[in-house]
Amino acid sequence: MKPELRRIHSPDLLDLGDDVPSDTKNFCILIQALVGSAGLPGEESFDFLVCSPSFIAETVSKDGFLIPRHYIILDQYNYAKIMEIIKGLCSLIYGDKWADVAEKLGRYGHWEFEDYHRF
Repeated sequence: MKPELRRIHSPDLLDLGDDVPSDTKNFCILIQALVGSAGLPGEESFDFLVCSPSFIAETVSKDGFLIPRHYIILDQYNYAKIMEIIKGLCSLIYGDKWADVAEKLGRYGHWEFEDYHRF
């Protein structure tokens, strides 16, 4: 089973392809990647914080530390590069069941069902 990127969106930018952060060299935006199993219906969300190195440096300078997980760090905002990175991650992952695939992809982007337990 292989994951397939269906689309991405962000609550921080209305149109990821045309809009850009106000400062393209110092930014941090939430990207939600909707991914499903290739050839099958359904999709789940994997969240990434897409940030610039200057945002990281500013945060560390202000707070004294940063513990990053689920980050993509780019030198400047680039929609095509974000798509390429997430598609590239999807191309490297496979598993026998969707849960295996989602867990592996969840190491990179925060899976909406991470730590979910049915009772």
